[in-house]
Amino acid sequence: MKIKAVLFDRDGTLTDFDSTWGPAIAEVLRELAGDDAGALATLEEMSLFSVEQKRFTGPSLLKVQAPADYSARWAQVLGEPDPTAMLERIEATLLRHCGTNVTPFDGVVETLNGLVGAGLPIGLATNGTEASARRQMEILGLGDAFTFLAGYDSGHGRKPEPGQLLAFARHVGFDPGEIAMVGDSLHDMHAAEAAGMIRIAVTTGAVSRAELEPAADHVFDSMHPLLALATGELAA
Repeated sequence: MKIKAVLFDRDGTLTDFDSTWGPAIAEVLRELAGDDAGALATLEEMSLFSVEQKRFTGPSLLKVQAPADYSARWAQVLGEPDPTAMLERIEATLLRHCGTNVTPFDGVVETLNGLVGAGLPIGLATNGTEASARRQMEILGLGDAFTFLAGYDSGHGRKPEPGQLLAFARHVGFDPGEIAMVGDSLHDMHAAEAAGMIRIAVTTGAVSRAELEPAADHVFDSMHPLLALATGELAA
């Protein structure tokens, strides 16, 4: 079926998660732990993250979960009685630092501009916040490229549920089967399957090709082949 619109995940798909978010996560953990070295060590262990090195040390759930998914656990560790207050602190700090080092993968900006130039509407669906996604896309010069942008806090739920994807389908007025969902995680592929969209996986995130292939219709090692597929130059 011809692809009429494309919806993208953000982290691990458009942008390098470690390079983009490493400094921001380090600041979040430092600010939350304060002078409590034990609390900081516990947060690092829970997050599989090194504050000193500003990088992840393993397959952290922070790469696929929304802040609302892990803030309650962090609140418990830090003795914060109000998980909502903890979530607000995390999101405020992330937003302050989310634009510091936005690192797109090779070919991303060119591919997205090519899709728009070919007349295909594009959207973004992330398990991060809508505000951080908008800021980062503006930094990349893509602020006007997206006809739709949703975070977990935009009212459509979060992946792997299909709410964000179905909202994009309604927004562009196409059948979900005419829309491609591009992502790097099984959350993305499961959401696409539930929505009835074409599933395109990229191996630029934390999930291997071997894990992605059974859950995807196409698996690419970079964004470069997407434009040809979406415009019909590459056989679907």
